[in-house]
Amino acid sequence: MIKQNSQNTNLAAEFYIASQLFRLGYIVTITLGHTKEIDLIVAHPDGRTCTIDVKGLKNTTNWPLNLKLKKKDHFFVLVSYLNKFDQIEVSPDVFVVPSLYVDNLLTKWTGRPEVTCIGYGKLKNSKFRNAWHLLFK
Repeated sequence: MIKQNSQNTNLAAEFYIASQLFRLGYIVTITLGHTKEIDLIVAHPDGRTCTIDVKGLKNTTNWPLNLKLKKKDHFFVLVSYLNKFDQIEVSPDVFVVPSLYVDNLLTKWTGRPEVTCIGYGKLKNSKFRNAWHLLFK
């Protein structure tokens, strides 16, 4: 088995989300790290677009977030592999959060108050779980 790192987790999450969006009928461009706050550019069949910053976690702890880009058509899609990253038969949990709403969910990282994050526990039973409809509301 190949040793995994956080870069692999994020890249896997980006491709997973791109795949889900294609399945929903959207056109998706993956930026492959060329744009810091934008991992995916998504086009609706009617011409509207939005951007997504994907954050992947192998476990169920916290997603650290950098909030440089906050606008109506920008979203955070948070992916948790539920401690089963190497088990492809287990689907990850996915949360679609509008960037304008993120401030309501942020907390300080325990022991590192300069880092803001969203905890998995805060989202696991929330309205953001699989909330794909929010992208083009």
